[in-house]
Amino acid sequence: MDYRINNEAIVACVIAQVVKRGPYDIPIVVGAVNLLMRKKFRKKALTTSGDNVKELTMIFGQLDGSLLGVILNSMTMLIEGGCMQKADGKLVLTDSGQELCQEMIGGESKMLNDVLNDMDQILFKYECVDLKKLYQQFWIA
Repeated sequence: MDYRINNEAIVACVIAQVVKRGPYDIPIVVGAVNLLMRKKFRKKALTTSGDNVKELTMIFGQLDGSLLGVILNSMTMLIEGGCMQKADGKLVLTDSGQELCQEMIGGESKMLNDVLNDMDQILFKYECVDLKKLYQQFWIA
């Protein structure tokens, strides 16, 4: 299978799992998935203390935008495939998206399983960060 298509499929699965936690704005999903897909930074984020936002902010400062195209393509695949939709400016899963999330649990992709194993702990820390300030700090917004 084409390496790029494989990455987009894995990223689509990660996006669906992130959005499954609740409706999020697109920039929040993009930032979370960018962090989750980078093993080096994901491991750093796991070792930060839960209340130390400064450490997590420093990790975000080291991320680049090289996955942005893959993330947006994957998001488009999910929306056009009827698994996800925008509602009130936020991304939400449809019933098909919920089914997709159920089917991917315990799948054969080691990379996806590694990300999903770390996801809850990282997203808990990620949700504590004021993303508006973070994006302004890095001149994103």
